[in-house]
Amino acid sequence: MKDKDKERIKKFIELQDKDLKFEDIALELGIAKTTLRVFLNRNGYKMNNGKYKLKDESSEFKQIESEQSKNSNKKKSTKIKENKNTANKEVKIKKEKDTKKKVESKEGNSRKNIKIDNKVETKKNKRGVPKKDRKINITQEDLDKLCEVYDWYMEVKDLKSMKNKAKTNKKDIKIEDTNIESLKSTSIKVDKKTWEDFERLCSNSKFTKQEIITQALKDFMKEYKNLL
Repeated sequence: MKDKDKERIKKFIELQDKDLKFEDIALELGIAKTTLRVFLNRNGYKMNNGKYKLKDESSEFKQIESEQSKNSNKKKSTKIKENKNTANKEVKIKKEKDTKKKVESKEGNSRKNIKIDNKVETKKNKRGVPKKDRKINITQEDLDKLCEVYDWYMEVKDLKSMKNKAKTNKKDIKIEDTNIESLKSTSIKVDKKTWEDFERLCSNSKFTKQEIITQALKDFMKEYKNLL
């Protein structure tokens, strides 16, 4: 075989392995379809399963395919056996766990029954012991004193002095003058925590926020009147 023919066959095999159509391969090689078929047949290539192969290679190819199928079947059977073994192991482990749980539950129930029996016995023992009678000796003098106390209570129970005094309110803020004639509106930024405490203070006072702020500013300016 010439080097040129070898190169053409090599190129044909490469394009055929890329799953190109026979017509496209012929166009790629630059020869007619019939000419390409004659060329392949002359060099020992025959059509086998939609692809051109050497006669000797086709038998070898079939043998390789059969060996590959055998190997794949062996792998599948091995995998099935492994899966069965794994499943059997899991079932065995599950059975052991269930048996262990049953034994533990039985032991727990027996312990609970023993505790209940002990409690019942202790209750029976407590009930079985008779209580001692406690006698209180009251003399006539004691009875007279009790009657005097009862009579005194009946006399004073409706008096105002015996009633609970109303709870006094907590000390409120001292405001010098609540009559604010002219108001000044302004916008200031204050520390958030300080403002929250101030709002809580105002909610517990009977005075308004503007009255409390006005009094606070007056007190502050009195403290630092040297700066005025």
